Amino acid sequence: MLYHKDQQLIKDENSAFQLAALSVIGDRDDQQDSFGYRLKQEEGLIVICDGMGGSEGGKAASELAVEMFLADYAESSFNTKPSDMLIETAKKADAMVFLLKNEEGKLLKAGTTLASVIINRRKLTWCSVGDSRAYLLRNGELAQITQDHNYHTVLVGKKNEGLLDETEFQMESARGEALISFLGIGNLGLIDYSEVPLELQKDDRIIIMSDGLYKVVTDPEIARILDNFTNIGEAVQALEIKAKKNAANNNILRDNMTVALIKIK
Repeated sequence: MLYHKDQQLIKDENSAFQLAALSVIGDRDDQQDSFGYRLKQEEGLIVICDGMGGSEGGKAASELAVEMFLADYAESSFNTKPSDMLIETAKKADAMVFLLKNEEGKLLKAGTTLASVIINRRKLTWCSVGDSRAYLLRNGELAQITQDHNYHTVLVGKKNEGLLDETEFQMESARGEALISFLGIGNLGLIDYSEVPLELQKDDRIIIMSDGLYKVVTDPEIARILDNFTNIGEAVQALEIKAKKNAANNNILRDNMTVALIKIK
């Protein structure tokens, strides 16, 4: 199912995990994030896309991508390798978003990020494009498991290789949020994915999100909130309260925010 209704808390579960999710429009005029999930008996797909390209293009791009992932997952067979399905769908979605047109027949030039996970019993497979993220929380330790596809990542790599000094790094960082990969770029080449599934443990939590959360709530704050709530629905709502408070205290205009929290049984 696909959702992006403002402030609607989604809760569901199967034999493998519990799921809670929330989308918030923030200070934007419209919601360009899209969230969807599909559960089977012992596994499930969860996907978040953050659209770009104005109110018309961004929403159309994120909705199309989520719908494609839900459809492909529903049609995938028992023998389908999860990572293969996610990668192939990302490539197809990239091509379809690239071709999106408005009512006048002109290309929308829209795009969307992607953060998607498939959990099968206690195995996690992920695929991401752009700067929407997935994290794993285990024993109080929060670790990002996806790679941001933005200019900042490029700069960090060059700095670590000795190709940039600190002054050059700081000067270039002003453009750090610019995406270097997204669905709709056309001929998608840069995709982050798990080559082998990550083995999960009971009570592990996986959190996936658009940048509307992590740009106003720090990783330590996220970890602390998740640790303080055993009920994942309450945890998701607490993250929204913290995001709203941090934005107000720092005079930040809030972007669309979507967050999905999974707790392994």
